[in-house]
Amino acid sequence: MNQTAGAIITPERPSKPRSPTPEYGLPVGGLPDGGMANGELPDSGLNAAWTRIVQSVTGRETTIITVDLAEGESTQEFSTRLRMLLLFMNRETGSVSATVFPSFQNDTYPAMLALVNGFHRSGAGGDWHPDGPRAIRVGKARHLFVSADMPVADRSPSPDTMLEVVAAHRIDASWYDQRVLPRVAASGPGLTTVMFGVPGVPGGHGNYDSIFAGSVFKRERARNLSGRASGIHFSRQSDWTATAAV
Repeated sequence: MNQTAGAIITPERPSKPRSPTPEYGLPVGGLPDGGMANGELPDSGLNAAWTRIVQSVTGRETTIITVDLAEGESTQEFSTRLRMLLLFMNRETGSVSATVFPSFQNDTYPAMLALVNGFHRSGAGGDWHPDGPRAIRVGKARHLFVSADMPVADRSPSPDTMLEVVAAHRIDASWYDQRVLPRVAASGPGLTTVMFGVPGVPGGHGNYDSIFAGSVFKRERARNLSGRASGIHFSRQSDWTATAAV
């Protein structure tokens, strides 16, 4: 696969297992105080988004969902549970899902740790397997981890179930169009795309607002709010009610 379409990728399995370092491998165990606690998803206001995302994925809808977050708000627990659900739900039939992050060190690796920790905390520590340094497999289902600042090229399949974009307000739209969109187009119908991001401050002129202005989140959020077909937006300002869904 060429570099242009090589953003959502899984490296080749090495002939010898590598040490699970932050640069090259998935962790073999979770952090004692990290990841996902047992019990119900805390009522953070994201429950409505969770319900709609799961409905879209299980119904094989071709949907683009954008979700507003507050500055500093994390979706790690939410996303960890969602990834675990997809992996176990599709372990017999097979699926490919993926998450795109801005930074490997700050975003991707902590998310890999949280997912592994979630498996161990839930008693499923023996059910997952590393599938190269940037992917996890449960049965026939795979989840890929992609970093905008540290992509790894290979010939992995395109996601066919869910594409999640975390901190999408920090991911440049032109990078997304060049490196991710070709893989989305190759997926065909039935792919749910979910973007989490922090909207810019109206009239702001700081560095954050300039980053947001060129982000894929700003563009896709605006398209959803304009009434894009199969586009859904969730915002606290509307009490987490889905808007612009057609």
